[in-house]
Amino acid sequence: MSDILEVKDLVVSYGKIKAVKGISFTVGEGEVVSLIGTNGAGKTTTLRTISGLLRPTSGSIRFRGQDLTKVAPHDIVSLGLAHSPEGRRIFPKLSVEENLMLGAFSRKDKGIRADLDAAFELFPILQERRAQPAGTFSGGEQQMLAMGRAMMSKPQLLMLDEPSMGLSPLMMKRIMTTVTTLQEQGTTILLVEQNAQAALKRATKGYVLEVGTIVLSGTGSELLASDDVRKAYLGED
Repeated sequence: MSDILEVKDLVVSYGKIKAVKGISFTVGEGEVVSLIGTNGAGKTTTLRTISGLLRPTSGSIRFRGQDLTKVAPHDIVSLGLAHSPEGRRIFPKLSVEENLMLGAFSRKDKGIRADLDAAFELFPILQERRAQPAGTFSGGEQQMLAMGRAMMSKPQLLMLDEPSMGLSPLMMKRIMTTVTTLQEQGTTILLVEQNAQAALKRATKGYVLEVGTIVLSGTGSELLASDDVRKAYLGED
């Protein structure tokens, strides 16, 4: 399995404070890779840096061999890397369909309508309410919309930041099942998720971050079986 993303010695700072302190990890083609850790561990900062929203202090980010550290965010999307951000960030006054179509803003191909249909198939509620203002949706429905919008860019790698945040257990299960479905359909996924058990159950491999440093890595099943992970993130003694 070839690596689609390689992050090496990544350092990201906010002023004099280092939020990410020299981390390295890879994402292989077709994998679900999970980053877990407490608030402030550097997970969201890492995703924002990969997608070009933040600039690293040092280190490299290579997507299919191309260094992304000086590439503009919209160009990164065009290369095939999509980011569904924490907090969903949908456009509340626009309709569901308009939000989805914004995900395809960088595309010039003729497959956009087919991908819109695929998003509706993945999330039938979006089709039922395609003309409805997105701001009237529940949190779970907005998360479906955010994921569908990201998929409209036709990504080779989809980054999901806290997709289950604030959702009911039932809706969280639906979102996580969708993660598995997307992988089965051929999308590579980098998943940041505070629900460590849900994330690692679906992960090909995972990395544990603490205060900007990777302290543990392994397959999803290895990390689920780790005493340190079970005590720190799964609430088990």
